[in-house]
Amino acid sequence: MKKAVDGLVLRVSPAGDNDRLLSVLTADEGRIFMTAKGARSARSKVASMCRLFTYANFEYYEKNERRWTSGGSVNDSFFGLNSDLEGFSLASYIAQIAEEITGEGVDGGEVLRMTLNSLYCIEKRLKPYWQIKAVYELFAVSVSGMAPDLSACCRCRKQSEGYWLDVMNGRLVCEACMEKQTGGLPVAETDRFSTRNILLPLDASAAASAKYILEAPVERAFAFSLTDEASIENLSRAAETYLVNHLERSFEALEFYKSLKEEI
Repeated sequence: MKKAVDGLVLRVSPAGDNDRLLSVLTADEGRIFMTAKGARSARSKVASMCRLFTYANFEYYEKNERRWTSGGSVNDSFFGLNSDLEGFSLASYIAQIAEEITGEGVDGGEVLRMTLNSLYCIEKRLKPYWQIKAVYELFAVSVSGMAPDLSACCRCRKQSEGYWLDVMNGRLVCEACMEKQTGGLPVAETDRFSTRNILLPLDASAAASAKYILEAPVERAFAFSLTDEASIENLSRAAETYLVNHLERSFEALEFYKSLKEEI
């Protein structure tokens, strides 16, 4: 019996002599795997659907507890991502995050929408890359149930013009409370034993932007602006550091993206 599902290709791997194994993000079935028989052949009728970032309607059948693609149609290829190496590497990082935070048999609708929106923003250059990256990173920790409490200082419960983000405990500490703790000495971003205590500066504007991202619906997640370079740096660093440490893994595409930024 043939079935059909709309999905976004997050990863493509060779399988057998002439097949491809696809990791596909769907709304109703979460992240699933499909085998595209003969997809590595130039004459394959499904080859166009088996490319990274392709959003397509996949027709498939199940045999021997595996899904096999039999046809379908492309909804969007995001072909424009291929013209910009920096944008392509950022899209690859986002795809790797999406694969990490989703699983089979769970609702993937929200992650799929945010991933498609992010790829579209990259392809059309609708937002700065730093903003797209930070939004997706904070969205990922939020949808994974690991969002920090950014409502106020965790100790005095007051608003402040400057905070420290306690990454591993998911909370803010205002500068006044931190000064009391350290006795006015400089704050070390990690403790002297290099354990899991990570403190990052987060000014009021960056904290407000991060809070907005965590609380905004998918369709409004990019609807904020941040122009101060220090605030942008604080938000970007905090989002990446928080995600990587709470997922407890690194991403090859992230390292490549950062290497490109260093060369610019």
